[in-house]
Amino acid sequence: MKSTDRPFQLRPPFSSMKTYLPLLLIPSLLPFTLQAQVSEAPVPTAEKPKLTDQQVTSVLGQLKVLEADILAKRGTSLSSIMAKLNDGLASDAAAQKLYTECELVVNSERKEESKAEARARAEQLERRLEGGKGKGAATTDEGDPALGIRLGLRYLIMTLEAHEAKEEEFKKMVPKLQTYIQDLVASAPKLKGRALAMINRVCNQGSPVVEAFQLDRYLEREGWSNNPTAIGAMYNETILAIAEADAKDSLPGLWDSRIIAEAAFRKENMTVPEHALWLQNELPALRWERSAYLYEKGPSAINAMGDMLKNIKENPGHPDAPNWVQQLRQLVNQSAPTPVSSEADKPASN
Repeated sequence: MKSTDRPFQLRPPFSSMKTYLPLLLIPSLLPFTLQAQVSEAPVPTAEKPKLTDQQVTSVLGQLKVLEADILAKRGTSLSSIMAKLNDGLASDAAAQKLYTECELVVNSERKEESKAEARARAEQLERRLEGGKGKGAATTDEGDPALGIRLGLRYLIMTLEAHEAKEEEFKKMVPKLQTYIQDLVASAPKLKGRALAMINRVCNQGSPVVEAFQLDRYLEREGWSNNPTAIGAMYNETILAIAEADAKDSLPGLWDSRIIAEAAFRKENMTVPEHALWLQNELPALRWERSAYLYEKGPSAINAMGDMLKNIKENPGHPDAPNWVQQLRQLVNQSAPTPVSSEADKPASN
């Protein structure tokens, strides 16, 4: 080979190196590509165990026996607790005694306070329940705390019953709930300040009564409000919901009862100016909610539309009135036998 002859060149000239750079980089990118593919691969699930027919029969049989035993013990335990709670309904003194004992169990015995600390706590609690005016007294501002405790205990018992009730038994709780609402409204003049707070204090999570009897896992039930003063929630979640399926014709009357009860309860627990604002703003909105609900679920959509129109006429200055007009116009257009002309459907200009 002549010196001037050059062997075949594998390396390209520098000017064309940029053409080959992507190819040179491919090997360095392969580990990352493979890693990404591996990370995206589905994680294999554990294989379910295979049981023989004999094992299945044996385990299911044991579970049936255990379930019966658990339910029996659970029923006995809850029945015993509810009996003690019912004892607290006997009188104001019994209600205060039960609440005080629960408070001491949770905040003294379980925290291992000394006898002197426990006694001081009991005396402080007694003064607080009496409103600082002597035994059995109630001030205008604080209402009647003992009455609040009794109502709270009553609703707590109902909540426990609701939690344990099967579907048909649960439906039978509606009259009991309606009676409670009537009594709650009738008691409203005495449920001021501390008295009103005691109703919630007795039966909500964190309550000394709930904590003392370890009832927090029994307070949640679908279709039941655990707020003992939320009249609207009691109707929406339980009374109206059950009537939708079983007594559709009763829905308008039930809604009227709800509005009347809520208005009466709020009147007693608001100042005169606060209640005036509620009547001006919240009551018309509540009536519109009634009409919208009955349009969808009530016995007569036409009657519901008439109630909507009446509500707009009676409350033209309400902040929601423009939206009400648009909603009713849309419903009317949807129900029209023939398409509505664009001019008739056009909103009024400002």
